[in-house]
Amino acid sequence: MTQADEPRHESIPALARRVIGGLVQLGRLEVTRGRQEIGAMLADAKSAAVMLGIAAALAFLTLITLDVAIVLGISALFDSIAPIAVVIVIVVAFVAVAIGFAAAGVVNAVVIIVLIVAAAAFAVPAYFGFSAEWLWALFVMVLQASLAAIFVMRGIKQIHIGPPEETISAVKEDMAWAKRLLRRG
Repeated sequence: MTQADEPRHESIPALARRVIGGLVQLGRLEVTRGRQEIGAMLADAKSAAVMLGIAAALAFLTLITLDVAIVLGISALFDSIAPIAVVIVIVVAFVAVAIGFAAAGVVNAVVIIVLIVAAAAFAVPAYFGFSAEWLWALFVMVLQASLAAIFVMRGIKQIHIGPPEETISAVKEDMAWAKRLLRRG
């Protein structure tokens, strides 16, 4: 029988040191795993930051006068078609905004009422033939602000910052394993 084949008999303090060393190493590995999991969460938050950036750009777009070209185009379009067609375009635009809010997870009575009031505020004057550039500028601004709000809500929904769930569950499993091991020993 060689020395490698013989069973090792270590003293209790030596075994305790090995167990404690193993637990410390396990703890370090779990901390590393937690850091990796948090890093993955932050990577996921990048897409949310992109959504929020898009929302900020759209909000800024509502404040600049470059929209004049869009407003004048809509004004010219609405001047050239029948008032009922203008009303249909306005209602369709606000229905699309309502669908956008629903997709972002915001469907409540306040949003619906605001959208109905906004659609009526533009559709009623259009139906009676009132056409002014400032009204269509306001219409474009309301639509852009609504789109910006939708992007903000979708971006905020994508942000998930919290405790590293996988690491916590792994540590709980490790602790349960250690308890079972101690009960046997």
